[in-house]
Amino acid sequence: MTRSFLFSTIAFLMLGGLLWAGLTTPAQGQTLTDVIRYSEHLPASGGPVAGRAGAGLSAGIAASEALFGNPAGLGWMSSSAIGGDFAINRTQSDTRFTTPDATASSERTVSDYRFGSLGGAYSFPTTRGSLVLGISFHQSNTYDRGFDVAGVNETNSITGTFLPASNGYEVAGKDLIFDSRRSRIAYEAGVIDFSRSVYNNGNYPFFQGANPNSEAAAGEMTLDQQENLTESGQMNELSFGMATAIAPNVMLGGGLNAAFGSYTFERFYRETEASGLLPPEDPQNPQPPYDPYLLEGTSLEGFDEMQLDERIDTDLSGVNFRVGLSAKATDALRVGVHAESPTWLTVNEVYGTEMQTQFDCDFSLNTPCPQGGVEGFSSGNLTGNEFTYDIRTPWRVGSGLQLSMAGLTLAGGATLIDWTQAEISADDASFTTLNRDLENLDATVNTRVGLEFSSDAFALRAGAAYQPSPTDRSFQDIDGNTVGGDQFFLSAGASVSISENSTLHLNWLQERFDDRYLLYEADGPFTRGDPPTVREALRRSRFLIGLTYQP
Repeated sequence: MTRSFLFSTIAFLMLGGLLWAGLTTPAQGQTLTDVIRYSEHLPASGGPVAGRAGAGLSAGIAASEALFGNPAGLGWMSSSAIGGDFAINRTQSDTRFTTPDATASSERTVSDYRFGSLGGAYSFPTTRGSLVLGISFHQSNTYDRGFDVAGVNETNSITGTFLPASNGYEVAGKDLIFDSRRSRIAYEAGVIDFSRSVYNNGNYPFFQGANPNSEAAAGEMTLDQQENLTESGQMNELSFGMATAIAPNVMLGGGLNAAFGSYTFERFYRETEASGLLPPEDPQNPQPPYDPYLLEGTSLEGFDEMQLDERIDTDLSGVNFRVGLSAKATDALRVGVHAESPTWLTVNEVYGTEMQTQFDCDFSLNTPCPQGGVEGFSSGNLTGNEFTYDIRTPWRVGSGLQLSMAGLTLAGGATLIDWTQAEISADDASFTTLNRDLENLDATVNTRVGLEFSSDAFALRAGAAYQPSPTDRSFQDIDGNTVGGDQFFLSAGASVSISENSTLHLNWLQERFDDRYLLYEADGPFTRGDPPTVREALRRSRFLIGLTYQP
């Protein structure tokens, strides 16, 4: 059941068309987080180098995985090879959910199984130097994570965040036109209400469904709040590249990369009035505490529950290129430099919001308020909106070295990323403010270090990588320490020769970082106190089982 009126719907569509034609603002709330998410890479895509956390990629490794870092490494391959791996992704989220009135802890694990990488390289027969052609499909990033939290709140409600600003609506006769899509959906679902008599008296005419601070509730309103959030998807690359010797012990390489992937955001939020407050028995002489919410134009009264569903389905596609040099300074020392162009990325989002409500009573029934409430209204559509925009990710420039002696290899590398060069744009929207925020991001240096021991029969490896956050934000982790969202990676792996030409690889790469999520903003004119906050400690593990064959 939808609480809407034909004229208001038509008027809203007309207003939306005018906004679309005016090219004024984005249709969906893109943020710095979106740009950073789609710009970041894992330290390594797959293969044995993942067990070293990507250490050696900058110097140039003799494998098709070189296409993910310094493609000049292909030139060091002495023979053709083909290889691939299967990936098991497992993300554990330890959370602490804090409202102004309570704290609760929980944990959740999200798992995913998929093809990790497949690559090959052909080494052309040459009388001098080297010429190698490579191709690789690999996963460059993963987005799987999620949490499910619940707690009580006696201070504020999400319903207050849907109230329109004093200049964010228009009264057109008997109908309402909202600037905000979410305010319109909330009104049609009965999450917020409009009083024409209050409007006619020249006062702000909107009221939220649940308000613990109202005089009528007298401090007795308690809300149960539940948030279930899931993110999923991955970014992939299909890479083509070549490397050749341009001088003794010097390789030059380049590669073209088609980037593609998907990202899905799913949110379910429920807010329930748990204190048992009901509408007043005598509306002419109400005695606190009671629930004052009365939906004008209906027979429904008393807020019981609201549910919010939000979903974003994103398709990603783009292209970039990498070039690099790799040289042997000595027989034991290899050094390399490389550059990666921006990824010119097209982002297509299909998104939507749904809300529905339940109320305590329907006074038209002339019966006591039933246990569990009565059905209210619903509004919205999870797939009713679509928006396409472009992201230009920043340039990356890196260097590294690899020292090999007596079966032991020590490798390290660093990549500079100038985040101020990132840009977001669209044909039908302006991102002036967001691009200004991008210009204020910090340049970062991603570092990697790894160690490997190898023999004819087996190899053992380990590594670590650090990727600092380009933002200046800081927050408290689940233990109360101040953190900034930097990413830290640990890795380990082993290889075993199973025949003269085949090698089995087992590798593990774990990403660790902290994050913070606000269920809603509580610093507006209609909410008080701190917002409900989820603090997360995430451990995203990637297990790779692969095989390399050299004919």
